[in-house]
Amino acid sequence: IEDEEEKVSKYQELQARLPPVNRATVKALISHLYCVQCFSDTNQMNTHNLAIVFGPTLFQTDGQDYKAGRVVEDLISHYVVVFRVDEEELRKQWEEITAIVKMRVAGTASGTQHAGDFICTVYLEEKAAETEQHIKVPASMTAEELTMEILDRRNVGIREKDYWTCFEVNEREEAERPLHFAEKVLPILHGLGTDSYLVVKKHQSMEAMMLYLASRVGDTKHGMMKFREDRSLLGLGLPSGGFHDRYFILNRSCLRLYKEVRSHRPEKEWPIKSLKVYLGVKKKLRPPTCWGFTVVHETEKHEKQQWYLCCDTQMELREWFATFLFVQHDGLVWPSEPSRVSRVAPEVRLGSVSLIPLRGNENEMRRSVAAFAADPLSLLRNV
Repeated sequence: IEDEEEKVSKYQELQARLPPVNRATVKALISHLYCVQCFSDTNQMNTHNLAIVFGPTLFQTDGQDYKAGRVVEDLISHYVVVFRVDEEELRKQWEEITAIVKMRVAGTASGTQHAGDFICTVYLEEKAAETEQHIKVPASMTAEELTMEILDRRNVGIREKDYWTCFEVNEREEAERPLHFAEKVLPILHGLGTDSYLVVKKHQSMEAMMLYLASRVGDTKHGMMKFREDRSLLGLGLPSGGFHDRYFILNRSCLRLYKEVRSHRPEKEWPIKSLKVYLGVKKKLRPPTCWGFTVVHETEKHEKQQWYLCCDTQMELREWFATFLFVQHDGLVWPSEPSRVSRVAPEVRLGSVSLIPLRGNENEMRRSVAAFAADPLSLLRNV
């Protein structure tokens, strides 16, 4: 086909016929080659040279003619039109590759360039073009260090009780997870999907959670929550089932689910260290309350399982989430530097005893809750 417009139209038609995964793979590869040729003055790899190298490899030819190379050259030259790349996506690609080149040049000049560094986009407070920052993330960088670097770049001062935190946001699941301050960022970045990103913002619930942790007794949490398992109907990817009342016990080793308070054997049990807890439940599941969280468990075979839990009140949600953080990170919920920790409130108690005893083993706690549900005054008769 000699006519350029007709040729581009044909390429668009052909790539649209590809399965989604193959189409995304081709776009990612051509996008990379497009970025490479943008810096041909430096790397000597213009469109023609790239086509010579990648044409025979991609199309499995013997390289005796230039047909395969011509296709690759066309795809690179017409990348923006063929793959319908908008200005925002193109601008972001250009800024990222420019940032990489600048950092590499600076690192080479100073002798501080490290292998394994990763360039990522992080937003401040909200996802918007004017709030994004391109950050070099070495393997050793923690969520706290990333947060501090973003705030320093934007000259944001930290006041008392400002709990600035880096969040992992999953737009598809409509959920977000505040990263623990000591959590390494690089593994998180490698696991992010196309619908996820990192944003630095204030953790609005952290002060309330810290107060709760300071006043609580023991290191376990138990109670009723609405529960739904993420299952597919007949393998079609359609959600099945609804939310049901279940009794949960969370301790330092695991999260256990019981059908009811009086049950002796858990229906499910998950090791606490392997769980990722996200605030929020996607609306299409019709959660019974707006105070829910999504729990993700990755098995030894790297298979992901997902559950949705809903609390009756915002206070309950904060208490559960605070306990998750506490037991997962051995009590280190927030860094101990004076500039980043608010004053801890004194222990708060209503009267001389708790309405429901919080000490004791799990069987004793279940019996206490069951007795209280049957006769709320029974626990107070001997007081």
